[in-house]
Amino acid sequence: MCLGTPAMVLSIKGPTAVVDFGGVRKEVLVATDEISSGDFVMVHAGVVVGKLTPEEFMANLAFYRDILVQELLDEGLDEKTAREKATDETNKLLASLGIPGLTSSSKEE
Repeated sequence: MCLGTPAMVLSIKGPTAVVDFGGVRKEVLVATDEISSGDFVMVHAGVVVGKLTPEEFMANLAFYRDILVQELLDEGLDEKTAREKATDETNKLLASLGIPGLTSSSKEE
């Protein structure tokens, strides 16, 4: 199974773009049409493979947050603490992109 990583486009130059993964910036190849600075994209293996709506971007981050919750539960944290810690980490990533944070619920409204 292959997973993509959601990112925000910072700049585009020819066939490449600089994207921000929440504080980690990387130059990637662009394999999709019509992306602009500020757009949300899905990156797989160093290639932008698709553009995301803001809702899709947030849904992806909520999914990754829920994976982190499960990881923290597996490490022995109680559910409330695991959910709070995972949400805090996700919100740090969002803040680095200038985006309001998530709530600690497992499903976004």
